Amino acid sequence: MSNYKVIVMDMDDTLINSNNEVSLETKEYLINIQNQGYRLVLASGRPTEGMLPIARELELDKHDSYIISYNGGKTIKVATEEVEVSKSVSKENFDKIADYCREKNFLVLTYQDGHIIHDGDHEYRDIESELTGLPMKRVDDIKKYINEDVPKVMGVDYVENITHARDAMNGSFNSQIDVTTSKPFFLEFMAKGVSKGNAIKALCNQLEIPLSDVICFGDSLNDQSMFEVVGYSVAMGNANEELKAIADKTTLDNDSNGIPVALKELL
Repeated sequence: MSNYKVIVMDMDDTLINSNNEVSLETKEYLINIQNQGYRLVLASGRPTEGMLPIARELELDKHDSYIISYNGGKTIKVATEEVEVSKSVSKENFDKIADYCREKNFLVLTYQDGHIIHDGDHEYRDIESELTGLPMKRVDDIKKYINEDVPKVMGVDYVENITHARDAMNGSFNSQIDVTTSKPFFLEFMAKGVSKGNAIKALCNQLEIPLSDVICFGDSLNDQSMFEVVGYSVAMGNANEELKAIADKTTLDNDSNGIPVALKELL
């Protein structure tokens, strides 16, 4: 019997298949292992509201568990929706990021009151809405409209341009803002020190669970910080090659129930 106690899963392209849902087999398996005492945590770049329906579908609320949203910007207890941890991008930095994105012709997206806020057009504009189920809200000028701190900011453009920008920044926009990619066309800006890995460290510390007892699953570069801190890391078959290179194991892809396939071996 393994000592693993917590299973942390990314959502898009990991837990969720190409139809943007959790397969029945994966869902039944994950509910079953929670009934055996394992704790599930979802960790995603998604906004909180785009995570809660699936967290409830998987019964995380009944098992006293948590979601980590905005790449680690917020940690929320599913049953009560209480925010345990929150780290935001300041209005001042939001304006700097918006200026940078405009200069690069990236579409700027951010979040407020369960809406995705934008003021421009792009072929990829609606992807985040389709993924998360949150409505888009168009405003005249996003810098004038947003007057408070935000959980994260996203620049959206074609893969080549986003990759180039990500490589040039090498993880930091400035001394207060970190940068990563969740999908290859999404450049994500978060407060300094916000990462899935740091959020998991803080949560495990709070729950008094050693990091060595944690298994995590992911597919993208924003999952790398988790892979570096947990006891055992599993890359999906469809994962980024850089992530596969640092994973302890690679499982089947997100359309082939890769998570239960790996867990049946590990638990």
